[in-house]
Parts: sequence; structure tokens; C-alpha cells
Amino acid sequence: MSPGALSLLPMQKMKEIRAILDSIEAHPRKRFGQCFLIDLQLMEKVVEMGMRNISPDSTVLEVGPGTGSLTEELLARAKKVVAVEIDRDLGKYLETAHKDNPDFTLIIGDALGSKSTINPDVLAAVAPEVHLVANLPYNIATPLIANCLIESWKSLTARGVRFSSLTFTVQQEVAQRFTAKPNTNDYGIVSVLIKILGEVQLGKVIPPGAFWPRPKIDSQLVRIDFVPEKAERLVNIEILQQLTRTFFTHRRKRIAATVKFRDSVFSRDQLDSALRATGINPDLRAAELSPEDYLKLANILSVNE
Repeated sequence: MSPGALSLLPMQKMKEIRAILDSIEAHPRKRFGQCFLIDLQLMEKVVEMGMRNISPDSTVLEVGPGTGSLTEELLARAKKVVAVEIDRDLGKYLETAHKDNPDFTLIIGDALGSKSTINPDVLAAVAPEVHLVANLPYNIATPLIANCLIESWKSLTARGVRFSSLTFTVQQEVAQRFTAKPNTNDYGIVSVLIKILGEVQLGKVIPPGAFWPRPKIDSQLVRIDFVPEKAERLVNIEILQQLTRTFFTHRRKRIAATVKFRDSVFSRDQLDSALRATGINPDLRAAELSPEDYLKLANILSVNE
């Protein structure tokens, strides 16, 4: 069966996905975290949640389009869809399937340029504003979401691309980290970042049987909206990153004691002064500080840098 024969099949079930993969002599690749969503009702939920309150003139980014099941639905609702596929076999298939569609842009490669950056080609393709809607590969979810939010903060000064909303499927345990509160084991760097820069909403829990191949644990639908009014309170995103990284790397230590470690970029005087100015107890641990505490500390450290 030729790629073109299956190129416009929306909402694919496992049978259709298998047929496409067989036609290009491909298979699900574990190293890319590939789990194809085959429950059509849940796929509808992803589209509904992702496109809620989004103009049909918008650009949508899909990371990990696979065989293009979700892609077709997004093309029907958005002005432009930019898809990023790291699997070259699937990339070539999508390239053939959509070769005559001017509303579709494909980037074959990694969505991340590095662990702490988004691929510049992706940013150039979606600028100046985009909405992410994707069944994300598990191994990319946390760094991608964090970097999308950081990039969005940079857009406040016209230096970055604004990811106005991020809607995606992810392992349920990762989704719980995104909404975790202080004094819990799941609370960490990404929990703080999301709270300072946006609002998060958890959607439907997705059982393993909704995917092929079946993962071992439940997944969950998540939407994060970037909120400029909240984000503009933060003076320097890099200082916040350095602060949270230092504290949570040594989450069992008193925050005042983290300056003695080699990975700390703050001097004892800088941190002590910031703690006094904010009234934050130096004996607290990383997980005991609220997002508001981190915001205040980061801003004071930015001013006194």
C-alpha cells in the first residue's frame, strides 16, 4: 500500500496505524517514546481541550505527529499546523501525505535544540505566537513544556515566541508534578515555573489501553495557559531557573546552606540578604517555599545581581 493511499485518514485506530507503518516498513520506536493514541473519543478530547477559545486563524504546533491522526483534526481547525517528527521514516511519510497542503509545515528532527532550548527551526516556523496541541512522546514532555514557558516569558520583551497555550497528553505522574503544591514529594522546579508563568488544568485520565503500544501506567490530558499578567511580575527568568535548580538539587538541605555547593551561583551574602529582604526563613527546605516565595527571592536577587 502506498503512503498516498492512507495520507488523509483522520482519527486512526490501531488497524489503520499498523497499515501505515507496514506500508513504510516501520514500527513503534521505544527510544522515541512512541505510543500512538488509538481511542478516538479521547483524541476528540485532546482536540476540544487544545482548541478551546483559540481562533481558527491561529498556528498550532504538534510535536510527535506520528502517522498524522491528530494532525488532520488540527488542520481542520487551525490556519496553520507545524509538525515536528524525530522519526525519519514517519517524517518522510507525512511529507508525502501533505505535500500539496500549504497549511502544513513539517520539521523532521528533534523539537529540542538541547535540554534547555527549543530547536531554532521550530521557533522560526511558529513565530510569533503558537498553541501546542500534541500527544507528546513521554521522553520529551517535561523539558519541552518548561522551555515553552521560558520562551513565552522572553516574548514579553519581544525576544521570544509566545506559546499561548500548551495542551498535551503525558504520563499521569508527570501531570501531577505540574500541579504539585509545596510540601509534597512531586513539588519541584516545573511546579514553580508553571505557577509563576501560567495556569494549569488537568483533564481526563487516559488508561494504557487507549494507546498502542500500551504503556505501563496511566496518562493524563493537561492544558497550561501562559498568563502574561502573571509572568510580567518576574524580573529575570534566568535567576529564577538558577535559584530553583540550586534549591531543588539539594532539596533536603536548608536553603541557606545551598550556597556551599559548587553548583550554586549565589554567594552567601547575596542569598542571606535576599532572605532577610523577603522575610523567608533560611532554615526552610526547597519544597517548603511557595511559588510566591520563589518569585520574591528571584526578583530581589535580580535587582542585587
